[in-house]
Amino acid sequence: SSSSSSSFEVAEPWAPSRRAALLSAASASAVVLPGAPTLAIPSYNVTLAKLDKEARDRRAAQTLAPTPEQAKAATKRIYKGLAAQGEELTQVGGGALSLSPMGIGTWSWGNQFVWGYDESMDPELRSVFNAAVDAGVNLFDTADSYGTGNGLDGRSEVLIGTFLRTCPSKKVDGVNVATKFAAYPWRITRESVVRAARESCERLGKESVELGQLHWSTGNYQPLQERALWGGIADAYDLGLIKAVGLSNYGPKQLRKIHAYMSERGVPIATLQVQYHLLSRFPELNGTRETCDELGIRTIAYSPLALGLLTGKYSTENPPPGLRGFAYKDVLPPLPGLLDCMRAIGRERGKTLPQIAINWCLCKDTTPIPGVKTMRQLEDNLGALGWRLSEGEVAELDAAAEKVGRSTSQNIFQTA
Repeated sequence: SSSSSSSFEVAEPWAPSRRAALLSAASASAVVLPGAPTLAIPSYNVTLAKLDKEARDRRAAQTLAPTPEQAKAATKRIYKGLAAQGEELTQVGGGALSLSPMGIGTWSWGNQFVWGYDESMDPELRSVFNAAVDAGVNLFDTADSYGTGNGLDGRSEVLIGTFLRTCPSKKVDGVNVATKFAAYPWRITRESVVRAARESCERLGKESVELGQLHWSTGNYQPLQERALWGGIADAYDLGLIKAVGLSNYGPKQLRKIHAYMSERGVPIATLQVQYHLLSRFPELNGTRETCDELGIRTIAYSPLALGLLTGKYSTENPPPGLRGFAYKDVLPPLPGLLDCMRAIGRERGKTLPQIAINWCLCKDTTPIPGVKTMRQLEDNLGALGWRLSEGEVAELDAAAEKVGRSTSQNIFQTA
């Protein structure tokens, strides 16, 4: 399996030792492994507490982050072209992973309902993956729910797994796959989350996934399930099924709660995904960014192009197709003012609207993960790297966005 840790020469991950510890304990009949029929909840908790303490002791004795010299060398190896443009890798999770400045979201890879996926798209998606990896993009975000329906359950993960195995670029060894585990109603135990992690590994063809994320919080409607989700993803981390823990759609209040829990378990939270773009600036306003910065959690900006609204191709006369057109009908009328501001800045810099939108996310110190379906889209998105908007330009865009007076609808599972 691909391992970003070895590719970037950071400290050796301790997932194998955790797994070995569990197996060793099981062989000595001291504990029953999670998921075994005779599992007793009290003894399981005691076992995990013991292993957590041992893991924390090991971590305290090791240096997690690479030296500046090692980080610089890793950047040169992986990037070349992008490194020459001044781009750097961002370390997350205490040095567990090193992420490229921009990733790729793969919701559309397998989704028929919103994105009209068809298997005839697979060859171009493969080309997109290969070209992105060769350009230095090392973060691909997916989910076990991407592709659900019409026999395409988990299709996005399956495609990424196939592309990983056939990618001709040597840089593929440095790819970080980030998948998300849905809070389905039937996932009400810790073991069900561990099982979800195992199933994602199988679809991806990997022994472990670099970044495992809770897709959303159930704190708004099922708080008891929430605790099982927290415990399950921490268990998956301890078992070595995921190398780092991430979250999605958590607000600052719920983020502090899970951070306290994970701290007790000795599990660092590496990332938080939220909808963050010029038409969705709530992370700046509700304390999410401030909380992430305080807790050392990297913000990943999903939908940085506002599901296509910031590309300039949609208007009241030509709305987005399907569900997107209905969801964003109130945003389209006041949108031209913001697009005009983006165009003016783009003309001065020789940049496109998508490049301006993505670069705005970079200037906000986030890791944007725009969706990409075609080589043309990929080439356009890559043009957002290697430069930055000025502070004045960011301020202009912020002001223009405020004048729109409308925000895109948030994920229904987004918590406070």
